[in-house]
Amino acid sequence: MTHTVVFQPVNKTIRVPDGTTLSEAAKQAGVFIDSPCGGNGTCKKCAVTLLKGGVETNVLACQTKVHSDCVVRLPEHSAVVTLNDGSSRYAAFAPYPAAHTDVPGACFAAFDLGTTTIVCYLLDAKTGGQIAVSGMQNPQSAFGADVIARATYALDVGYEPLRSSVRGALNELLDSVCRQAGRERKNVVLASVVGNTVMHHLLLGYPVDSLVRAPYRPFKSERLILPASELELYAHDSCVVLIPGVVGGFVGADTVGCLTSTSFDTLRDATLMLDVGTNGELALTNGTRCVSCSTAAGPAFEGANISCGMRASSGAIEHARFADHELEIGVIGNAPPSGLCGSGLIELAAALVKAGIIEESGRFCDGPGFQNRFVRLADGMKAFVVSPETAEHPQIVLTQKDVRELQLGKAAMRAGIETLLSTLSLTPGQVVKTLLAGAFGSHLSAESLCDIGLLPPSLLKSVESIGNAAGEGAKLYLRNYALFEQTDTLIKQTEYIELTMSAEFTDRYVDAMAFDGE
Repeated sequence: MTHTVVFQPVNKTIRVPDGTTLSEAAKQAGVFIDSPCGGNGTCKKCAVTLLKGGVETNVLACQTKVHSDCVVRLPEHSAVVTLNDGSSRYAAFAPYPAAHTDVPGACFAAFDLGTTTIVCYLLDAKTGGQIAVSGMQNPQSAFGADVIARATYALDVGYEPLRSSVRGALNELLDSVCRQAGRERKNVVLASVVGNTVMHHLLLGYPVDSLVRAPYRPFKSERLILPASELELYAHDSCVVLIPGVVGGFVGADTVGCLTSTSFDTLRDATLMLDVGTNGELALTNGTRCVSCSTAAGPAFEGANISCGMRASSGAIEHARFADHELEIGVIGNAPPSGLCGSGLIELAAALVKAGIIEESGRFCDGPGFQNRFVRLADGMKAFVVSPETAEHPQIVLTQKDVRELQLGKAAMRAGIETLLSTLSLTPGQVVKTLLAGAFGSHLSAESLCDIGLLPPSLLKSVESIGNAAGEGAKLYLRNYALFEQTDTLIKQTEYIELTMSAEFTDRYVDAMAFDGE
């Protein structure tokens, strides 16, 4: 028996077998419903309105099965804010020699395939100059907020939904940038893609079982030059795609792009680079040796698994601080606040730690003069009121569980930093420069990262934001083919440390849970 499900306001219809969840029906229909927890019913972010028999009911899409014809009304979502710009090195314009740059209107497309967002840059094939950029939320988010959830889905259910959704997203972004620049897809004669190892494998259709099971190694790690048609990327008939290799199990081509854009292999002073996100990548050089690792920081930094968490989109609280005992917040788009994104979560926690409202252990205490800011939720959990309920928006709170989620993520990053420092026999005070890549590098104050203990305090004055360094690397590979070829040497010279196999990391992880700022 099958039933008809209509998704509104996107006006898409699909017939599915009896017992299919609304989430699965949406995936089959090509409709995006956010599901950071991967369909376990714990994040509550897949809430939709079900219309059946004239009755409206608010339900979780991942927990609701279809037993009759129905209409599903999706919530309104603002566009996700993507980080498009970054600092980069100079490189002479000398693209892939076989690229058909003589095609009228010829252009190149660089993709930064992130876990949460995807960005596409369009470059002019005659000059290498950027002529358009577009970003979107990675539709694979419907299968889970982090790479492990998506890899598990691929193993348990199948690879095709993940592969087809991301390939469709690349084509959608290609359409967008071509429209902006007044070009056509057939003008795109060369492309590049960078992404972490799981995103890389899912795009290419590689098995991911070796990534989620010890010893956590990639199925394939070499750089590739593939016909665009092999990735179902609809461009010029002769278009090829340049894909750098990966360093290790969870340090991928996006980190390689960061290393390229920062000339990391030429640095002679001790330098630390961090890309803080769901999957946090780190690299450290002492001027002669480079080591790297990846930490499963968790989705809290992207606003997932947080009670009032959300992606970095309009209405998300991205900044928070106390001024004269009053909490001041900054909201993306100057809209009414509707939730906390990752940067807002970190700045709020840092402010609460400095105000004495969060103890070193992570436990809430009332704090002098702040007793009226606490409430008890329906489940009895204590929560700090960030923004009270109004006619325009719901009450936004930070719960004790939210604080614990943040502790897990920040402890993983801090322990990873300390493990790399120990490997090169360096102290934090010897690090001359700390490069923050990615969205957090552009939205967070280094002081907040130190206040919550994600960064050692001695690194405070060394912090420098470099924006979307991975995307800059993807563009460099199009502008200068020799840099793409040199990634083989860059990867070979970058040692990969598998933290899950390190007892030293585990000990440091436990110690780093505290909000002591040391």
